[in-house]
Parts: sequence; structure tokens; C-alpha cells
Amino acid sequence: MLKPNDLVLLYHSENAKYLITLPESGELQTHKGVIKLNEIFQKNYGDEISTHRGEKFYILKPTIADIEMKVKRTTTIIYPKDAGVMLLKTNLFPGAKVVEVGTGSGAFTIILANFVRPSGIVYSYEVREDFLKNAQENVKRAGLENNVIFYLRDVVKEGFLEEDNSIDSVYIDLPEPWEVIKEAHRILKGGHSLISLNPNVEQIQKTFRTLELIGFTRIKVYEILEREILVRYSGTRPKEFSITHTAYLLFANKVNKR
Repeated sequence: MLKPNDLVLLYHSENAKYLITLPESGELQTHKGVIKLNEIFQKNYGDEISTHRGEKFYILKPTIADIEMKVKRTTTIIYPKDAGVMLLKTNLFPGAKVVEVGTGSGAFTIILANFVRPSGIVYSYEVREDFLKNAQENVKRAGLENNVIFYLRDVVKEGFLEEDNSIDSVYIDLPEPWEVIKEAHRILKGGHSLISLNPNVEQIQKTFRTLELIGFTRIKVYEILEREILVRYSGTRPKEFSITHTAYLLFANKVNKR
């Protein structure tokens, strides 16, 4: 049975879905009607619950993508379509130690922390205190605060706190990523991966050249596009709107230059 502090996704449709941490009691006001939350404690994931208007919601177990997309945002976030490729093409595993530069709203921090747990750590650097505080709240809401260490620190000016050759992957989301490539090379383990997320081609060009000079190989750039297919009795076709350009993803592997 569900209990207070469980995280649930109350789903009616794509236009009516609510990610909530269950309180001891209370009501959830929706445009489909009122849900009495204490009634959820008699149910399990997968069960349905009705509003006072008789509209049915399903109680779903939230995915990491659900949690990421529902964070309180103070910045743009990394979309699931990009995050999935970033996870597969870098060295991320339970117990890994990874560095994130540019915490933002903490959406990608949540994804990283989920995949390095139970014993891994995400070292997340952010230069703005207001962003960092919001990200900490989002990560705590996801129940992953024990796997993240936050730093209020300007890496461009002050560098990383991690030791040489100690980090499994570095994820960079900065306007000028080339400024931290040398430091990233220092803390990365030999042969391990770095990724830079960049919205503009000009950023990619300068970062690419810097990586070659500092000591990286297998430098590749991707753009991921996503288009949902609508399955209907009247006919199946692509959705009118799709998620096209969000960022260019630049991947590279550290080499030990002599």
C-alpha cells in the first residue's frame, strides 16, 4: 500500500498529470475535479482513483524522465531524448564518481544520481546560489540527496576540487565549455569520457579544437531529434509538433599525452 512521502504520478491524460509527494492528508485540486489524497493510502501503484466529478486518474510509478520534466525550473533543462544518449555514451554505472558543471535546475543531476547509486557520487558545480538552492530542493524531492555533493564554485576561475585521474565522466553545460577542458582532462581517468552540451554551432567548433589541443580523441558531435507517433482508430501518423533542436552533444575520450 502507498504511504505518506511516496512519490506518485496521478495520470488522467497528457494534459492532466500530476507528480506529487503524498502528504499525510489533504486534497489535490485539478481541472478534472478534486482528489482526496487520503484515499490513495488504500491503494497501490497501478490502481485508479476518481475525482469528485467521477473522472478517473491512474496512480503510476514515476519514471526518472517524469521526475526530471517536473522539476521546479529556474533554467532550461536537458531533455530525456538527449539525456538517454549522454548516459549510454559515457562511463556511468552504480558506484561511479562523476562531475557535472552547470547544475542549473538539477534535472540532469537527478538522472546522474539515479544511475550512480547506491554508492556513487555526483559532484555538481554551479556558480549561481539561487540556481543551486533550487536544484538541491529538486534533488531532495527525488530522494537522491545522498548521492550528490553540490559546490557553489566558479570552475572557470577556481578549478575542480577533485583529485587528478579520479573521475569516471565529466558533463559540461556551460556557455563557454572550452574554458574548463584543461581542468576536466586533469580529473578524468585515462580513456574515460567527457561530454559538452551546446546549443550553438560556434560553441561546438571552439570546444572541438580545444579538446584536440588538450588531449582528447574520438571526438564526435550529435544532434538528437524526437517525433512521437499518434496511434488512433482513425489513422496513425506523426504528431504535429516534435522536439527538434535542443542542443548539440559533443563527446570525447581522454588520452594521456606525453
